[in-house]
Amino acid sequence: MPYLLDTNHCSYLMNGLYKKESRRKPEEIKTIEAFNKITTDGVYMSEASIGEISYGAEISAHSANIYQRLAKLKNIILAAPVDVQCWELFGKTKGELKRNGKKIQDIDLLIACVAHRHGCIFVTNDGAFKNLPASFQVENWSS
Repeated sequence: MPYLLDTNHCSYLMNGLYKKESRRKPEEIKTIEAFNKITTDGVYMSEASIGEISYGAEISAHSANIYQRLAKLKNIILAAPVDVQCWELFGKTKGELKRNGKKIQDIDLLIACVAHRHGCIFVTNDGAFKNLPASFQVENWSS
C-alpha cells in the first residue's frame, strides 16, 4: 500500500536529506529510515502540503533555501492531487467529526482525506488524527 506524508513528514524528509547526517534531528533520521525501507509502494505528498511548505518559505528568512529543498523533494516524491472526491470526503469526514465533538484543522483534514481517497496510509505524528474514522490508515514514522 502506498504512503502519503503529512506536511511535517515532508519537511523532515526535505530537510533531513540535505543535511549532514550528524546534523539531522531525531525525527528526520527516523523519517528518512522509514522512507528508505519503502521498496515497492510509492510515497506521496498532498498538493496541500506544497501550499503549506510554500507558506512557510514565504514567512522565513531562508525562503530561497526552502524553495530549493522543496523542488528537490518534488523530484523524489509525487504530489497526489486534490480532486472533487477528496473534497467530498473532506466534507463527509468533517461532518462526522463535528457530530462526534471532534475537530481537526481544515488543511490537515484535507491532507488526510487526500491520503484516504488515493488509498494511501497517512503518515503523521499529529495526535489529532486519532479522531479520524477507523477507515483511515495512519502511521507515524518520526517517533
